[in-house]
Amino acid sequence: MIAIFMLKKINLIKYSLCVFGIAITFIAAHAQPPSTTSLLIRLKNSKPDTSRVLIYKALITNYRNEKPDSAIFYANQGLALATQLNYPLGIGLMHGQIGAIDIAFGKMDLAKDHLTTALSIFEKINYQAGLVPANNTLGICLAKMGSYKEAAQHFLVSLKINQGKNDIHGLMQSYLKLGALNEQINNLDKALEYQQKALKLNEQLPPSSAEATILNNIGIVYAKKGQMKQALQYFLNAIKKADQHEPEQLAMISGNVGDVYQQLGDAKKAFDYQFKALTIARKLNLPEAEATTLVNLASLKTKTKPDTSLILLNQALTITKTIHQHHVRLDVYAGLIDVYKQQKNYKAAAQTLEMRDALKDSLFTLKNSKDIAGLIANNDLAHSKIKVQQLQISNAKSKFQTWIILAIAICTVIVLLIVILFYQKTKKLNKQLLLQQEELKGLNNFKDKLFSIISHDLRSPVATIVNLLSILEGEGDNTEALKFIPRLKQHSLSTLDVMDKLLIWGQTQLKGMTQNKTRFNVKDIIVQNLHLHKEIAEQKNILLIDNTPDELFIYADSSHVEFVIRNLLANAIKYTHTGGWVKIEASTGSPKDYTTISIKDNGIGVAKSLQDRIFEPDNESMDGTDSEKGNSIGLMLCKEFIERNEGKIWVESELDNGTNFYVSFKQ
Repeated sequence: MIAIFMLKKINLIKYSLCVFGIAITFIAAHAQPPSTTSLLIRLKNSKPDTSRVLIYKALITNYRNEKPDSAIFYANQGLALATQLNYPLGIGLMHGQIGAIDIAFGKMDLAKDHLTTALSIFEKINYQAGLVPANNTLGICLAKMGSYKEAAQHFLVSLKINQGKNDIHGLMQSYLKLGALNEQINNLDKALEYQQKALKLNEQLPPSSAEATILNNIGIVYAKKGQMKQALQYFLNAIKKADQHEPEQLAMISGNVGDVYQQLGDAKKAFDYQFKALTIARKLNLPEAEATTLVNLASLKTKTKPDTSLILLNQALTITKTIHQHHVRLDVYAGLIDVYKQQKNYKAAAQTLEMRDALKDSLFTLKNSKDIAGLIANNDLAHSKIKVQQLQISNAKSKFQTWIILAIAICTVIVLLIVILFYQKTKKLNKQLLLQQEELKGLNNFKDKLFSIISHDLRSPVATIVNLLSILEGEGDNTEALKFIPRLKQHSLSTLDVMDKLLIWGQTQLKGMTQNKTRFNVKDIIVQNLHLHKEIAEQKNILLIDNTPDELFIYADSSHVEFVIRNLLANAIKYTHTGGWVKIEASTGSPKDYTTISIKDNGIGVAKSLQDRIFEPDNESMDGTDSEKGNSIGLMLCKEFIERNEGKIWVESELDNGTNFYVSFKQ
C-alpha cells in the first residue's frame, strides 16, 4: 500500500513541474524582456496604443515569479487597453498571460476560460506564433482538471504544427508534454519513449532548464516501474541541471528525491528534501507544490506521529479543494486512509476509501487511456502517411531532376573547361602586360630623373669650366689668370663626382642592383672614410670626431654601406663652417635588432621646407660653406642603397643649427 501511495505522489509532483514549464513557455514565447526598471520608464512615457500593450506583456514576464500579484495587475490593465483599442492580438496575448498565471494559482476554471479565448483569437487572426504555446498551456489546464482526451488533442495539435515547421525546440516541448500525459494514464512505456525523444532533441539546443525537466520526468517513469535506484539517479542529475534561477523547479525535483529516499528507507534524507521543497513552495506561493509536499511529509510521520500526519493531510486537502487539483487530492485520501488505519479508526478509513475510489474512477478510466492512445496512434499514422506521400513525390521529382541535373552538369563542365582555358591564357597575357608596363614605367622614371640630373647637377659645373677656360684662353703665363686654376679644379672635381654617381645610379637602374650581404664590422669603413676626408677637413679647420665603438656589426652589402658613409661624411664637411666639427656616433637595439649610425655636424642646417624631399632627385642642392658645389644625386643614391639593404635613413636638422643624418641596418 505504501509503495503504491508513494508512486502516485511522485507522479503528481512531476506533472506539476510540467505545468509550470508550459505556463512559462507561453509567457516567454514572444520576446526576451528588458529590465523591469526600463520597462516601467517606457510604460510611463508611452502613448496608450498597441505598443503599450506589448510593454505590459514584457512586465508580466518579469513579475510572474517574484510578484505574481503585480503580474496579474498589469495583465488586467493590458487586457483593458487592448479591448479599448480593439486590438485582437493584444487581447489574445493578455488572456493567455492571465490563463497561465491562473494555472500557477490553481484557478483551473478561470484559466480554461482565458486560454480558450486566447486560442480562439489566435486561430481567427492566424497568429501562428501563438498557436503552439496556447494549445500547450490549455492542454495542461485540461489535464489538471482530468480532461485527458481534450488535453491530448491540444498537445497533438502543437506537435503537428512543430512537425510542419521542423521546430526542434517545439518538438522537444511537445514530446515532453505527451510523455507526461502518457505517464498520467500509466502508459509508462510510451511515456518513456516520448521523454527519451525529448531528451535527444534537447541535445541539439542551447543549455536550458528543459533538460532538468526531462530528466525528472524520466525518473518518475522509472519510479512508477518500481526501479527506485535508476529513478534516484535521474532525479539527482535533474537537480544538477536545474536552473538555480527557477526555484519552483528545484522544489518539485527535491520533493521527488525525498519520495525515493523514503522508498529506500532513508527517512532523514527524505525529510530534508521534502522540507526544502515545502520551504520553496510556500515562499513562491505555489499551492499545488505545497499540497503535494505536505502529503509527502505526512507520510513520513504516519507511524511515529499520526496526529501530526493528520494535521498535514488536512491542510493539503483544503488546498486541493481550493485549487481544484484532483490528482493531489487522491494522494491526500490515500494518506488519510493510512493514518486512520494507524489510529484504528476503521469507519473513517472506509469512508475516505469510498471518496478516493469515486474520484479515482472519474479520473483514471480505461476509456480515457484508450481514447488518448487512439488519438496518438491516429496522429502517428497521419504523420507517417504524409511522410510516405512526401517521399513518393520527392522520388518522382528526384528522377526527373536527376536527368536535368546530369545534363546541366555536363554542360557546366564543358563551359567551365572553356572558361578555365580562356582564363589561364588571359591571366598569362595580363601578367606579361603588367610586367611590360612596370618595366616601361621604370624606364620612363629613369629617363626623367636622368635628364633632371643632367640639366641640374651636371650642366652647371660643365658650363662653369667652359667659361673659365674661355677666360684663360690666350692669357699665356699671365699671373692673374693662374688664380682661376683652383676654381677650375674644384668644378672639374665636382663634375667628376657627379659623373661617378650618375654612372653608379645608371647601372643600378638599367642592370638591376645586386647585393652581397654579409655580417661585418662597419667600424673599419668609418675609420677608412675619416682618413680619406681628413685632408679636406683640415683645409677648413673642421674637427672630425669618432665616438663609435670598436665592434659595430651590421648585416648589409659593405660596398653600399661604404658609399653611404663616404657621401654623408663629405656632405657634413661641405656644409660645416670653418672651425666647426663633424661627429660620428652609433647605438644598438633602437629599433630592436638594428644598429643606428649618426653623422652630425654644427653647420648651416636644412630648412624644414626642404627636408621632405631631401632624398628625391629633384631636391635643391646648395653650395657648401666654402663655395663647394653640391648635387642632388648623392642623397638619392644613399636612400636607394639603404632601402635595398632593408635599412632606413632619416634626417633631423634646424636652419643654422646643424644637421644629423641617421642610418639603420640590421645587426
